[in-house]
Amino acid sequence: MGYLKKHIIAFAIITLLSVMFILMFFSSKGDSNIVDEVAHIPAGISYITKGDYRLNPEHPPLIKDLAAIPLALAGFTFPTEMWLANNPVVNNQWEIGWAYLYKIGNNTDLMVLLARIPIMLISLIFGYFVFRWTKELFGNKAGIFALILFVFSANIIAHSRFVTTDLGISFALFLSMYLLYRFVQKPNYQNLLIAGLGFGLTLITKFSAAVLAPTFIIIFIMLLVRKGSDSKRGLLERINDRSIKKRLYSSFISFFLIAVIGILTMWIFYIPHTINMPSSVQKDLIEESLPGDEGIAKLSRAILIPLSDNQITKPLGQWFLGFFMVTSHVEGGHDAFLWGQVSNQGWWYYYPLTLLIKTPIPLMLLMFLVLLLWRRLEKKDWFTETFIWVLPIVLMAMGIQGKLCLGVRYMLPLYAFMFIFIARLATIIDLKKITNNLRPFPLIVIILIVWYVLEGIIIYPHYLAYYNQFVGGYKNGYHYLTDSNTDWGQDIKRLKKYVDDNEIREIYVDVFPGGFEAKQYLGEKMIEWHVQNGKPTGYFALSATFYQNSRLKKDSNSGVDYSWLDNIEPVTNIGGSILIYNLK
Repeated sequence: MGYLKKHIIAFAIITLLSVMFILMFFSSKGDSNIVDEVAHIPAGISYITKGDYRLNPEHPPLIKDLAAIPLALAGFTFPTEMWLANNPVVNNQWEIGWAYLYKIGNNTDLMVLLARIPIMLISLIFGYFVFRWTKELFGNKAGIFALILFVFSANIIAHSRFVTTDLGISFALFLSMYLLYRFVQKPNYQNLLIAGLGFGLTLITKFSAAVLAPTFIIIFIMLLVRKGSDSKRGLLERINDRSIKKRLYSSFISFFLIAVIGILTMWIFYIPHTINMPSSVQKDLIEESLPGDEGIAKLSRAILIPLSDNQITKPLGQWFLGFFMVTSHVEGGHDAFLWGQVSNQGWWYYYPLTLLIKTPIPLMLLMFLVLLLWRRLEKKDWFTETFIWVLPIVLMAMGIQGKLCLGVRYMLPLYAFMFIFIARLATIIDLKKITNNLRPFPLIVIILIVWYVLEGIIIYPHYLAYYNQFVGGYKNGYHYLTDSNTDWGQDIKRLKKYVDDNEIREIYVDVFPGGFEAKQYLGEKMIEWHVQNGKPTGYFALSATFYQNSRLKKDSNSGVDYSWLDNIEPVTNIGGSILIYNLK
């Protein structure tokens, strides 16, 4: 018992993260590969085995690299001839993805599961750092409290099981902010170097690392406003000096060096990814990825093509190619559905409403409870309390003014900061230290935590389609949101099980992202269908995304959509993402 008591915190951490891994792993086994994995998985294996970055340049390589390591070790066959052909385009990521996963004899389910395991491990490391930062601020109990919130978060689990960049950038942003905070608290060259490496980590994870630019500017201003404690001698230590001039100089030098270290880290990391990529291929890739003779496309090509001719600058050019591709995507918008509306230009209120119905109600109530009890709870200095919220606020501001409405995954980084903020409630659970005017609240906190944990368990295995009780749970979510909030192609294996269990001999299928994957599982039982074909007769499996987004594409689909199904009740709803009708 003495040993257990001494190591109780370590035991709690290991137990919680083990539970999380079990939830992630076994729910992931039942998920078919989602649309983005078709591009990301073969891209990663091509990077680490070919040293060439022609596939999927619109995303940095780190997460794809990590996912590809188990596949490289397992020795799955790669369609090298198709990859070298650059036909019909250099970035032929989708055809190569379908070939790698389905057409050349590889074990698809095993490949996808192996590729997802590194992402799950990243999530576990993420959870540990949530505990660590919270512990440093509010103690061990608060750290465990924050870890519980992390481990049973349906949205975190959902995106910890796929080969995409969303969980990775959430961790990278969180880690970068944590390392920056450590440097500010203890400014020395070691912590400066580590903070710079943390910044570099975000640059090689996802281009939404751009959120750090305004975030760092705000923190820079906060450092100038904050009063230093005394006179400091060292250059870096003067970031906390009482003199504003010394703080200004030290802060500027510190942030400049962090940026330089981060950019150098990114540059060096890209070298092995482009080392075998011919300049001619990179130029062709630039031309096809940024078409057009005006605006950002023309300017981008003028900058990038000269960089391709130099072996030293080529890696930097490849990073900027991806950045400009994402910028063009942001400017052009993306098809989206929100509460009966369809648009490719987005809505300013998309992310607030998405968070309202995709965030567990007990978590929101815990947030409210912190605000209600704010004066009585442990607090840190104003700088720390503000620091925790700078990135989430900037991220939300960018989401509100942007055109890309692609799901709660784009707001995923804010949850970890929310967990830290809420975790200080752990201090009121100790009944021996509670004053009379706080006595009702420990029970309330415990009830909300139990509710929250149950939410994370009961939704198993349908984490991607999680919705709270405001909209009636995951089976009703498609009435409000689609795409990666609801339907990313994850339930095709479950569709096969439904067809087999119900002895359905023939079923019409129109599922996201297309009929190819479904055909691999359903075989001759499947009849591929599209909205332009009209109304099928018999069993019909329809993707929630195609159902709702067909309204946006009505004009391009010969003037038809799936609105004729609005008054027909589905026979069942598979995982919240595939609607089954029996149309007699």
